[in-house]
Amino acid sequence: MPHSIKKRKQRLHHKKTLDHRIKDIHRLAAKHKADSHVITLPNVALGDLRRQFNPKNQGWDGLHPAIKRMVSKFKRYSLDSSRPLIIKASDGGLLLVRTHLNDPAMLNQMAADIQTFPPPKNYKFKGIKRSDYMVWHLGTWAPYSKVCMVSRELRDLKQLGFEFLSKYSDVWTQMSRVLGQYAPGIFKQFQLYPLNEPCERFCGAWAECVVNNGGNNPNQTEAHRDVKESQYGYSCVLSFGDYTGGALVLFELGIIVEMEPGDLLLFPDSLITHCNEPAEGNRMSIVTFTQENVCDYWHRTYNMKLRRQLRSKQTKKKPKK
Repeated sequence: MPHSIKKRKQRLHHKKTLDHRIKDIHRLAAKHKADSHVITLPNVALGDLRRQFNPKNQGWDGLHPAIKRMVSKFKRYSLDSSRPLIIKASDGGLLLVRTHLNDPAMLNQMAADIQTFPPPKNYKFKGIKRSDYMVWHLGTWAPYSKVCMVSRELRDLKQLGFEFLSKYSDVWTQMSRVLGQYAPGIFKQFQLYPLNEPCERFCGAWAECVVNNGGNNPNQTEAHRDVKESQYGYSCVLSFGDYTGGALVLFELGIIVEMEPGDLLLFPDSLITHCNEPAEGNRMSIVTFTQENVCDYWHRTYNMKLRRQLRSKQTKKKPKK
């Protein structure tokens, strides 16, 4: 039974293990400490972004007219692989981390392996392509179902997809370390509860990843929010290939963050409307994430507290007169 004494003891032991892993991550980070560039945005609060969350992905059309008028004046953060860039909200919430994965040989091999993937059968959402990228969703989710399942694209790729996820476990580990260092609470939440077979966390702390192959055409993504992903979580973007450009535009934050091959970027992509500027060359990216419906599965099966429900109850409470 999911709520038996034995299961609760197992989760408690697992939680202690995760706490030890977080301490190890922070010790490792302190050993290889680099001075961070820390920015606080005085006009943006992470709590406000969460309260204003809209489950509809309205993209550019959903942005406030004032934001659209200010795009040309957005603050641009240039490339700097020597130290992490950390952007915080006025309420202290973490908005973004940019750091670097310095392993070009592994990233080149990953790019070569992605080129062997057959074209996805369908990479449109409601009949509309988000970009000219070819996209594969590889991992675990629970869409409109009581149990988790393996994504269709991973089933279509069969052994090729599973071998890819297994081969680059070191990449998922390094991306997970960034999450554990800067958002330890989410790091624990994403790994505390089990998944039903044959599903697993295929990408370290995260249950799923999306592989984007931009090819050799200059291209850009349309402005969007990834509204299906965890509302209180963070996703991690890894860009690689031989390209220039492709900076990430974050509209509600009023900033543009430049990226180069090997950059890792952690941010709450379900809350912030974003897109990439046009890139020249062969640009690829991988985004690791856990969908909100997986959190719903943990809530149904293991009574995990959903922060969005707690927030909803708090907003409904009215002070007595």
